[in-house]
Amino acid sequence: MDTPPSYETITGTGTNKTSNRLWETWYRKLIQLNFNQDEAAAYAKLFVQNEVIIDMIPELNDSILKSIGIEKAGHRIRILRLQNKASLPSLSPPPPSLQQIQSTVPAEINVPRCSWHPNVPAAEKCRDCNRLVCLSCR
Repeated sequence: MDTPPSYETITGTGTNKTSNRLWETWYRKLIQLNFNQDEAAAYAKLFVQNEVIIDMIPELNDSILKSIGIEKAGHRIRILRLQNKASLPSLSPPPPSLQQIQSTVPAEINVPRCSWHPNVPAAEKCRDCNRLVCLSCR
């Protein structure tokens, strides 16, 4: 990816390094969302001017984006898609894998097994023969 133009180049003003880094971060995020360079530069400038940092993405909504000057609805929707990106930290941990679940079950537990399928736990007794059966055999 090309290096984005500096914040000073876009705004024609001098600024501190923190603002420039914030602008570059927004610029790169917007380029990832397929904005052209002019749109990405303009929107990055709006975010910096309104002191919106990347960590605030989860709190962004349509009305906030409109109030800072992003008028096109399609552009607001694209920016709000950042909330669903995998690059953001997940609020809930991923579900455990089957191996993790199986490794937490103690080996000494005896689970009743189906009479016809010995690898499958039994769900109930058969009404006719009184044998332990799985859900498939009921």
